Amino acid sequence: MSIVEIKNLTKKYKHKVVLEDISLNIEEGDAVAILGKNGAGKTTLVEMIAQMAKPTHGEIKIDISKNIKQEIGIQFQEGNWPSGLCPRDIIEFYISVFENFSMEKFEKLNEVFEIKDFYKTPLSKLSGGQKQRFNALLSIINDPKIIILDELTTGLDMELQFKILNFFKETLNNKKTLLIVSHHPEEVEALCNRVIIVDNKKILMDKTIDQIKKEYKSVRELMERFYKGDFDEKTN
Repeated sequence: MSIVEIKNLTKKYKHKVVLEDISLNIEEGDAVAILGKNGAGKTTLVEMIAQMAKPTHGEIKIDISKNIKQEIGIQFQEGNWPSGLCPRDIIEFYISVFENFSMEKFEKLNEVFEIKDFYKTPLSKLSGGQKQRFNALLSIINDPKIIILDELTTGLDMELQFKILNFFKETLNNKKTLLIVSHHPEEVEALCNRVIIVDNKKILMDKTIDQIKKEYKSVRELMERFYKGDFDEKTN
């Protein structure tokens, strides 16, 4: 069953066309990597799915009966937080507004994301890796049906990368739908069962991880060929 259905989607910013006439279905329980060059429209696409931006043309249907915005958890590379706040303030706010989130649950999540290391540090002073960890934690505190991750492990040391990747693998387990924007092939293979490449405003390729391994050996090999231009669009 499709949890996300995209039909003839086009997105323009003034006179610049970012995405053009894209149609795509994402099944419930899918873990989909959205790959492509910088500026290809990957983040724009997931922002529209998350209802943070509207298509210029076309439509996106989300098959969720509850409050859609509460059922989509988002982790982006930067967080737009009010000035003067620290992670503790944000966590306490979420505990107050979400019935299914508590300090006990936060303590368990902290074992993975290690937020207590900078719990009282002003958000404006967090490093890039700390922002990644905090935003990733915020994406799943409400136990959403759809999880969107943008460069999940960028800026993290290897130990934290493994901890967080393993956490999301266990969390997903075909029960959640994942969309991930990434430049890390190994991250994609660890978390996803499907890869979409966005290029020149269109979907250039849509294949399963198994198909990619069979045809290209690995996601890394596929993307190396794509970036070198050694990639035959007509065969995909």
